Amino acid sequence: MNFRYFYILLLLTFFPSVSAQKAVITFIADKDCEIITYAPIDGEYNTKIPSSRLATTKNQLVTYTTEISSYTFVYCQFPQYQKSCDIILFPNDSVQISISESGIKFQGNNHAGQQYFYDNARKKPFLEKSLKMQQIAIEYIEQKRSIHSIIPAIIDSLHLAAHIEDIEKLPLTSNTTPEFAKVLKAEREMFYYGNIMDLIGYLRQSSKKYEHIAKDSLEIEEIANGIFQKYPLKYEYLKYSSLIYILKYISYYYNDKECPEGYDPETFGPYKAYLYAPEDMQPGLLGGACMVQLKYNSGEMNLSKLKKFFNEKFPKSEYAAIINQRVQEETDSSNETTDNSYFIKERIDSLSQLRDIKELKGKYLFIDLWASWCMPCRAEFSHKSKLEELLNAYGNIATVYISIDDEKQEKAWLNCVKYYKLEGYHLRATFALQEDIKKNIYGKEQ
Repeated sequence: MNFRYFYILLLLTFFPSVSAQKAVITFIADKDCEIITYAPIDGEYNTKIPSSRLATTKNQLVTYTTEISSYTFVYCQFPQYQKSCDIILFPNDSVQISISESGIKFQGNNHAGQQYFYDNARKKPFLEKSLKMQQIAIEYIEQKRSIHSIIPAIIDSLHLAAHIEDIEKLPLTSNTTPEFAKVLKAEREMFYYGNIMDLIGYLRQSSKKYEHIAKDSLEIEEIANGIFQKYPLKYEYLKYSSLIYILKYISYYYNDKECPEGYDPETFGPYKAYLYAPEDMQPGLLGGACMVQLKYNSGEMNLSKLKKFFNEKFPKSEYAAIINQRVQEETDSSNETTDNSYFIKERIDSLSQLRDIKELKGKYLFIDLWASWCMPCRAEFSHKSKLEELLNAYGNIATVYISIDDEKQEKAWLNCVKYYKLEGYHLRATFALQEDIKKNIYGKEQ
């Protein structure tokens, strides 16, 4: 036999599936527990559609198996513990996860790296660091520091250099492989950069209001370009749990652009910017946006047209099958509003002007400030029936929902009012009203 063909046969015998191999997660909990796993969809990190639901009884092992070609992030939820974690898996990995009230512990392949990821990501809230970042931005807005000191100060406040140093040491001090450490380092950097870009984007918008920021606009642009050059738009980065970075990248460069020629803007709504991403990233990005809309019924995309778009352009994508199953044709009935929703047509630039509305005169006002893009605000609507019952007991209180959505989000705002059946009076706040609210409720002039 020709030696070359014998060698190929040998490879096929011992490595039957080079392109996709299995990885296994074994779970054990100290009480009866449901385990929900979320594998990527069309290559995109997924927290929306479960790939499996497992049930385990106290101290009994349960196993989840998935196929992997290179590496992937799997999100796991443990509802009975109100805990979650992300797992980075490589081909042939075997990871054991122990869940208890005191925390989550890892064993198996790369267990030290997995533990570091959990302890420094899911376990520790980011709020404190976020507040530090905001304070640095405020100091710049108040001209207490220069534009050039912002990023070094933020990176220092986040202890980013120390985190990266810790990650790079993992292969030297534990069973963590260099490949795992490389992926974890990229994930942590993209997570922090994505959050930093929140502030940079805010400063970019603030240049319209503050003269000194307008003068620094070129420097702000250079900072953004420097951040995004490290991790450019790339299909591989869709799988990272730090997906916020990719979304900020697209938003920063493409949100203000018109819908690409040949595409219907109504189909994609505010997500038209995703069409500027490389084509192999589009199914994951647009499919993920569609799942958010299905969950919250935001009305931002035309789902019937999006369904047609997927079937024509990405018929073999995983999201195409999901969208075909979940999206129903829109009907006129979906545009019906509740009979007890009233939209204030008068221009309102201050809270005091609400007294001049005929229907509100002589009444106490319960004011709900919210926005269609604010998920915590929308989560609170699940309690509205109890609130309505309480307010109705007094008889002389009117509910006024003031949305801070901008003009581009008007459709999403109206759709939320219908979806959540928000009974009461509604208006979308003008810029002047927003400033009045900041001054009179939050005690801020800006």
